[in-house]
Amino acid sequence: MAFVETLIDTLIAARIRRPSVVTVGTFDGVHVGHQHLLNDVVCRAHVRDALAVAITFHPRPTEVLRPDAPSLYLCSLDARLDRLREAGAEVVIPIAFTRELSQISAFDFARALVEHMRMCELVGGPDLALGHDREGTPAVLRDIGARLGFVVNTVPVVDVQGETARSSVLHRAIGDGAVGRAALLLGRRYDVSGDVVQGDGRGRTIGVPTANVAVSEKILLPGNGVYAVFFYEGGRRWLGAANVGVRPTFAGTTRSLEVHLLDFTGDLRGAPCTVEFVERLRAEIRFAGVAELVQQIHQDVERAREILGAGG
Repeated sequence: MAFVETLIDTLIAARIRRPSVVTVGTFDGVHVGHQHLLNDVVCRAHVRDALAVAITFHPRPTEVLRPDAPSLYLCSLDARLDRLREAGAEVVIPIAFTRELSQISAFDFARALVEHMRMCELVGGPDLALGHDREGTPAVLRDIGARLGFVVNTVPVVDVQGETARSSVLHRAIGDGAVGRAALLLGRRYDVSGDVVQGDGRGRTIGVPTANVAVSEKILLPGNGVYAVFFYEGGRRWLGAANVGVRPTFAGTTRSLEVHLLDFTGDLRGAPCTVEFVERLRAEIRFAGVAELVQQIHQDVERAREILGAGG
């Protein structure tokens, strides 16, 4: 089975020489629930003098098994790997999920982790499931562990102000534009990264120049609207007012992210940047004319300045 060999090659490449406490999942966004899980893994690894290991699938299994379903991410794979390390994982291993890999049994997956990762403990959330058709539930994995020599533990979900920290909950909050609520579940403000690209120049012609940020189509943008944001580029940070949407006043149809930087002059085209969403100011609406739009933009800018100046 070539797909099993591919999995084993990936695990061998990690060069694990000590026992390991392992957690497995997609970990989209690495939110506070994931961070809580990683903290548990790190503590258990410390007790065992073992390595804390996070294995993450990319793409997520549902993207492969249900290709017709929408599949957006809260961050790029590189950002996910960085955040897993920041959450305490000493070793982070991305595994390319394929339809062939989905056929591996829970037993064979666990055996690969024991033989090539020296796994002594597997930790997951209450919905932990590994292997073909998610057959490897915690109960099944405990039986396998008794045969292969590892233990299984689960960590409860984390609730934040009455909401469960799950990637699906975050997707809904961000899609609704509730970036403040999303920040609570993420443990940080939601941000997206991309390059500043050439726009149509319309913002400059109306006296409100914007940086047009090209974000990967696989990354979730907040719901259409105007936001107070921080804009990061080249180690610098500016205050900004961002519009996510189609610019209906100009009969736009393509969704985009444009940021007006406060107190900035210059040309950022081609520069990589990150936009951090602080608060939604209003919905995106169609104005009767350009003058009315410009008047509202100036109000948005002043409101953004107040919010960002206070929340720095």
